[in-house]
Amino acid sequence: MKLILPTLRGKMGDWMYYVTLLPFKEIAKRISLADEIHKDKGLNKMIQRKVTNRTKEIVNYLRTQEQRFFNSLILGIYGGSPQWQEIDIEKSSVDLTEEQLDYLNRTFGILTLNGEEKIFAIDGQHRSKAIKDAIVEDKNLLDEEVAVIFVAHRTTPEGEIRTRRLFSTLNRYAKPVSISEIIALDEEDNCAIITRNIVEYFQLLKGKILFNQNRSISQANSDAFTNIIVLYDIVKILLTNTPIFGIKTNGEEVKNYTKKRENDKKIKNKQEYVESIFTEAFEKIPAIKKFLETNSINRGKLSTSLLFKPIGQNVMFSVLKICIDNNLKNKAFKFFAENDFSLKNPTWRKVFYDEETGNIRTEKSLQKFAVQIILLKIGIKLKLTQKDKEVHANFNIVL
Repeated sequence: MKLILPTLRGKMGDWMYYVTLLPFKEIAKRISLADEIHKDKGLNKMIQRKVTNRTKEIVNYLRTQEQRFFNSLILGIYGGSPQWQEIDIEKSSVDLTEEQLDYLNRTFGILTLNGEEKIFAIDGQHRSKAIKDAIVEDKNLLDEEVAVIFVAHRTTPEGEIRTRRLFSTLNRYAKPVSISEIIALDEEDNCAIITRNIVEYFQLLKGKILFNQNRSISQANSDAFTNIIVLYDIVKILLTNTPIFGIKTNGEEVKNYTKKRENDKKIKNKQEYVESIFTEAFEKIPAIKKFLETNSINRGKLSTSLLFKPIGQNVMFSVLKICIDNNLKNKAFKFFAENDFSLKNPTWRKVFYDEETGNIRTEKSLQKFAVQIILLKIGIKLKLTQKDKEVHANFNIVL
C-alpha cells in the first residue's frame, strides 16, 4: 500500500498544499467521499447520496470520450504518516541563482504515503465516485492519472470547521458553465455545434444573430432576427425529443444528443434539416420574408409580429415541431402566414400584454396557453390538465 508520488509543495493563505498525480486505481483504493466533514453520519450520507445520483454521465464520459480530461481533485488527508522529502537540485545542472535554487529545492519533492492515511474528496466528489465506477466497467482506465491537491485535515473540532469551510467555499464559488459558454465552446453538444455552424455558414441568417448572455432582445435592436441562445433553443426543439409544455415529441434523445458528439456527416445532415425549416419559414411567412428583404424591423411597435421576440419564436417553433411530428407542418406555416401574430391582435394582446405597465408578459404558462390554442385551431387533439382547463376558462379565448 506504500505509494511514492512526485509532488509540488505550495502555500496559499494559511493552507499548505501538495500537488501530485494519482492513477485511477489509487483513487479507487484510497479515497472516500466527504466522510470526515461531519461527525453525524446522517449528514455524511446526505452528501454521499447527492453525489451518487449525479455520476452516471461522468462515467459515460470517461468510457466514451477519447479526449477526456478532469481538473484537479482537492483531497483532505489525515492519519497515517505521510512523509515529504525535498529534492536537492544541483546548481551546476542548470544556471540558477541562489534564490532560484532555494525556491526549487523547497518546492519540488517526493510525498510518500504508507497506506494508513485517511483521504477524502473535498472538491471532486462526483469525479472521484465516477472514477471508481468507471474502472469497474473498464479496466483500461486503471492506470490513467488525474492531478490532485492534498490539504491537511485535522480531526479536532476546529479542524473539522476549517475543512467544512473549505468544502463549502469551493462549492459555493464554483461557477457553473453558462448556456452562452456552452453554445460557444462545447464540442460534445450537437445542438451547440449546429447552432455555431448556422451562425457562421447559413446565409439567410448571416449577420442576423445577436450575441448576448441571455434570451432577451432589446426593442431598440432593428437588425437581428434572434439571439444565439434562442437559436440554440430552436435547434434543440427541432432536433430532440425535449417535451414541449408536457407534450411528448419525436427526435434524438436529448440527454445523449447534448452530451455526446455525432460524426460530422450526421451533424451536417441535421444542420441542413434545421436550415431547411428556417428557409421554408422565411419563404412562407410574410412578416419574416419582409424582414429579410429590408434587413430591418421595428420591435417597439405593437403591430410588429411576435415572431421577432423570443416568446413568439418559442411559440412558433414549438407549434411547428409538434405539427411536424403529426405530419401537419404545412398547416403550421399556414397559420403563422395568415394570422396576425402581433399585440395588435386582440387575442395576443389579451394573452401577452400588460395594459397597466405596457410591458410584454413572458411567463411560461402564457406561452404554453398560446401553443395549446394554436394547436387546437390547427386540429391537433390535446389532453389538457385541470390547470390547463382553468387557464383556458379564465381567458375564454377561441381562435
